[in-house]
Amino acid sequence: MRKIVQRFLTIFGLSAFSTFAAATLIALWHIVNTPQPLESVLPGNAHIYRWRRGHIFYKTLGNEDAPPLVLLHAPGIGASAYEMRKIMQALAQQYHVYALDLLGFGLSDHPQIDYSAETYINMCHDFLTEVVAQPATLLASGLSCNYAAIVAKRFPETCTHLVLISPLALFGGEQAQNFWSKLMQQPVAGFLLYAILSTRGALRSKVARQHSPHQGQISESDVEYLYATTHQFGAEYAVMAELAGKLAVDASQQFDALRQPTLVIWGARALNNTNTQAITSQQNMPAQTEIALMPDAGTFVHEEYPALVIANILGWREEGKTAAAPGNRNAQVKKTTTQVKRPVVEKPAVEESGTSETEPETEEALMTYCVKCKKKTPMQDAQEVTTKNGNPAIKGKCSICGTGQFRMGRLSKEAI
Repeated sequence: MRKIVQRFLTIFGLSAFSTFAAATLIALWHIVNTPQPLESVLPGNAHIYRWRRGHIFYKTLGNEDAPPLVLLHAPGIGASAYEMRKIMQALAQQYHVYALDLLGFGLSDHPQIDYSAETYINMCHDFLTEVVAQPATLLASGLSCNYAAIVAKRFPETCTHLVLISPLALFGGEQAQNFWSKLMQQPVAGFLLYAILSTRGALRSKVARQHSPHQGQISESDVEYLYATTHQFGAEYAVMAELAGKLAVDASQQFDALRQPTLVIWGARALNNTNTQAITSQQNMPAQTEIALMPDAGTFVHEEYPALVIANILGWREEGKTAAAPGNRNAQVKKTTTQVKRPVVEKPAVEESGTSETEPETEEALMTYCVKCKKKTPMQDAQEVTTKNGNPAIKGKCSICGTGQFRMGRLSKEAI
């Protein structure tokens, strides 16, 4: 028995030593290959905002007289405004777009500071007041949705509208401390883990998890750009803080109290049961919130379906302008839920325990948003169908241009 224990300890010790040696070699290779050449691929003019805690790199695009739109990427390993590359150009047709790299990410400075959620909340506020210098629409992704919601609640004069893409953390509260978060707080162990996570293989796996399987082969150019962003001097500091849970913040109360018109865009494949329930039945969501749910998309829905995301945003903007037009006394703000591939506007489908009943749609309710016409149009050749989750829906085509349309609900008996 004693020999068995000794042999086990020997094997375990050799395995641990081999693992540590391999991690050390990877870390040394990371150091040797840092820094990597890095340039922004986003369109527009490059600028530097000299913030008090470090320089912030950002690009602008669009007519300077157009309403300002600020793009906030999600923090994480390899993160930068690069994730906005597929939507920035089209949005600049209607907005004056600002796309920035958060402090510690991309081409912005990477100071060795105590990163926290307040770091980015303050950065966002200062950028809005000192650079944009007028009320703006905030478009945020991932954890940055929490920062945007808090800024909009604390400083409502800086924010007119919100677009939140995959705000998973918004419904999950603050991140709980676990083994990995404690490990990342140890400088040596944290850097070894960062070096492993920033290898091309790990980054390729990360991209694959964030996108839907049907998207096909992963672009090597995406992997190479992430590799370059992770191999900058000091790039590990903000990422280690994020992995340690230091960047998390509970913004649910601020979100519930928002008064600004808000569009929430989800990729259904990124949701778990808790998030799905929060979307379909949360009663405390702001009355002016609209929700677009795309069944085949993952977390980075704006990279997978940029055209649909753009159509949703611009259509939502046009509806807001119509509702705010002088003399439009009948305009009312309402919650909406979209569970289809095409952007539409409709009443939310609320799921309850037991059998759920859906109100039949009236003839007037068959006005559905058309992507091509960029406005609500009467639906032609409407017929009832059933979605994958068993909910009744209506599909047809635009009576003006013939583009396919889809919305939740049932046809009225008269329409059938």
